[in-house]
Amino acid sequence: MFRVFTVIVYVSFLSLVPVDSVIDLKESLEELTTQYTHLARLAKACYHATGPHVFEMKLHKLADRNVTCNDGTAAGYYLRKAHGSKRWVVYLEGGGFCNSAASCEYRYSTMKELMSSDKWGNVQYKTGTGILSRNPRENPTWWNANHVFIPYCSSDAWSGNAFSWQTGERFSFLGTKILERVFEELMFKGLYHAKHLLLAGSSAGGIGVILNLDRLARRLQMAALKVQVRGLADSGWYIDLTDCTAGGKQNCLPAQPQNAAMILQGMSYWRGVVPDDCARRNPKKKWRCYFGEHVYRTDSKSPKHTPLFVFQWLYDIEQLKLFGISVLNPNDKQSALFLGMKVKDSLNHTKALRCAVFAPSCVSHTILMRDDWLKTVVGGKNLNQALDDWYQSSGQGSASCKSLIETAMPQNCESNLD
Repeated sequence: MFRVFTVIVYVSFLSLVPVDSVIDLKESLEELTTQYTHLARLAKACYHATGPHVFEMKLHKLADRNVTCNDGTAAGYYLRKAHGSKRWVVYLEGGGFCNSAASCEYRYSTMKELMSSDKWGNVQYKTGTGILSRNPRENPTWWNANHVFIPYCSSDAWSGNAFSWQTGERFSFLGTKILERVFEELMFKGLYHAKHLLLAGSSAGGIGVILNLDRLARRLQMAALKVQVRGLADSGWYIDLTDCTAGGKQNCLPAQPQNAAMILQGMSYWRGVVPDDCARRNPKKKWRCYFGEHVYRTDSKSPKHTPLFVFQWLYDIEQLKLFGISVLNPNDKQSALFLGMKVKDSLNHTKALRCAVFAPSCVSHTILMRDDWLKTVVGGKNLNQALDDWYQSSGQGSASCKSLIETAMPQNCESNLD
């Protein structure tokens, strides 16, 4: 019975192996064979003692208890090892931020789960969805990779470097420290031997990818890892229109000065760490580095960036809110269309992102953790297919690639402006 079971599982897996993936077929089959052998052993063990969580991600609290969530509780991560795989997906959760004592107190009273790990003990295991799914139909390329989910509990867009004992504030903001410690622990759990690492994140997690990608790639290189690092920012490409008055009122939207002040205040409150090259180019306005367009619009002195792929809804709900735009208000339609045009221009004018953008013209927010993430199509491709194409390339810009930035409002969005 056991042998029949394992043969069925093996044949089923072979029938689902993606041939159009980030690695060549030979390497994919080698991984699958190793994983099959491990699965066979696992199945035999489960035959005697079934474990309901064997394919889920398991919670690990950080060993360094000085690096914590906002309220001093232990930070951590969820990990599912894929035996034999040398590919890793590390996902940064999103969830907004707070930028003052008052706003953080309010956040703590209404969204404590984004500032504390108090309740994590109730969720020792997590089932992955979207790009962290173990179902090859839902996640054709990365289903059998090692999966890491890092819960967001620092409220600083993964950029903070402020201990409460240093600032005298009630809360710490240690997003950058949490990432450093997580990767240090992952190196001892198999990452040291990895060939491919995709650092992904949604919303504030997407901003975190943009802010930390180059720095983390350098740290891994300094630790002698030979892993190829790339980033995937989902719904984290916010645009900076603070200089709109230079082009006249027609280039302005409501709430822009407040947005700039909000980021400036947050960076100061968190002691935010931004990419070195962007800080060099914006010495008096380092807060600009929270906007991807300023990070990736480089000059002749800029070092080569770690390859980044950007997924961005042109009419991102959270970005619309920041500019005081409601899609339900007919009077805001022109402002929304204007903002969508500015997002498109920002992506088109960032040369480093050529061949590395997927931008549907829909009203929505985030995609990577959805179980239907493959249903959104631009230029005849879904996001997974676009990522596969990008992985087959150098990851750098090319003038010959086909743009996957939509130009018109489609009819198959969750919501639209028509």
